[in-house]
Amino acid sequence: MELTTTLLSLVLVACVTVDGKIFYKCELAQELERLGVNTELYRWVCMASAESSFNTAATNTNSGGSSDYGIFQINSYWNCDPQDGRPTYNGCGHPCSDYLNTDLGDDIQCIRQLLREHSGWGFSYGYADKCASVTSSYLSECSL
Repeated sequence: MELTTTLLSLVLVACVTVDGKIFYKCELAQELERLGVNTELYRWVCMASAESSFNTAATNTNSGGSSDYGIFQINSYWNCDPQDGRPTYNGCGHPCSDYLNTDLGDDIQCIRQLLREHSGWGFSYGYADKCASVTSSYLSECSL
């Protein structure tokens, strides 16, 4: 019985493996540009650095009980569904797990929505703390 439980646990862990990636700064800038982020690219890259250290599989549990997911740390209470029974507004209409992989398309879509709803970057504490004064020179070493 114990062996069956252990094997089942290992199978379940294997099924939830996250396809994550840690980008380099310029690599992320190039990927975001390829995906159509052409306005304020330096702000997007700085936010990813501040929020997740460029890690698409990053997660963080907040003091209020919500969690943040992915390279931009999209919040489970307001912007995605954690699918674990916790209350959520799911403003971006995706399960939170969608933001933990290397497909940045849905992440970009959610951040664009948040930028519209908040009229800027005020939704991101990491951005406010570390990126508010950043200029386009932040990406000066990148070949874009």
